[in-house]
Amino acid sequence: MVRRFRFGFAAMALMLAVALLVTVNGGGGSSVSAQVSIDCAEFPMPAAAATADAATPEAEDATSESTVEFPADGGEITVFAAASLTAAFEQIAADIEASNPGVSVTLNFAGSQALVTQLTEGAEADVFASANLSQMNAALEAGLVVDDGDVFAQNQLVIIVPADNPAGITTAADLDNDGVEFVTALQDVPIGQYTRQSVCAMGEDTDNFGDAFVDGFAGNIVSEEENVTAIVTKISLGEADAGIVYETDVTADVADSVIVIPIEPQFNIYAEYPIALVEGGSAELGAAFVGYVLGPDGQATLEDFGFLPSPE
Repeated sequence: MVRRFRFGFAAMALMLAVALLVTVNGGGGSSVSAQVSIDCAEFPMPAAAATADAATPEAEDATSESTVEFPADGGEITVFAAASLTAAFEQIAADIEASNPGVSVTLNFAGSQALVTQLTEGAEADVFASANLSQMNAALEAGLVVDDGDVFAQNQLVIIVPADNPAGITTAADLDNDGVEFVTALQDVPIGQYTRQSVCAMGEDTDNFGDAFVDGFAGNIVSEEENVTAIVTKISLGEADAGIVYETDVTADVADSVIVIPIEPQFNIYAEYPIALVEGGSAELGAAFVGYVLGPDGQATLEDFGFLPSPE
């Protein structure tokens, strides 16, 4: 049976700290910022950013050779994965368990930066799957993973607004309109970083977005969340006017409560997801899970949930 990981004392302390911060800032379940500024020098578009002429990447031919057999005597695999992977990895874990008696998969989902913090504080895991390369690199620099991993999937950004669209947002250019309440993530959360990169790219197009687009957008930010799931929840409940999330976050359970507004390719980003073995974890079990994700069955499941294949 697939299990969600229940983290111990470190997570409890983190939750208490967040709760205290929320109380100080007036509640609302997030870190509420009285004033947010964005320095675009810190958020250049990544090399993997989409362009107007970019084609959807094709899957690697090598993925069919990536599958690794699970040990015959089974075992428990603990996987720390970015929150945006929740639905896809729950299905992958269920499929692995169904076809490998004796193997159990424990999943821990959170923002990639929070997962790195948990690993730093001593949490035990076998596999780490991040929503961006920078958090994987942070884990590598801290000696938490064995290498920088393999990119196994990509994602794109979309704008979501509540179904009744109270702010009347129809394009990205509306995000700096007066009175828009925008919810994003903290800048060290992958979706928070990607959002800022995309917005800064928009700001360079002054003909279509104006000279003060980035400052106007930053002034509309009403909260900064810990992960992308919290953004989706707030928008689907009508607690803010707009947010930027991954395309795969618009799942069936929220599709009726949000409207999706595309982001033009030249301002969009292919978010790359790397996966790696955790230092001190089970190399055999971890490698088998990673191999499954990179292999044809794992890739097919990721595609079913809207992810793009890794670029090669």
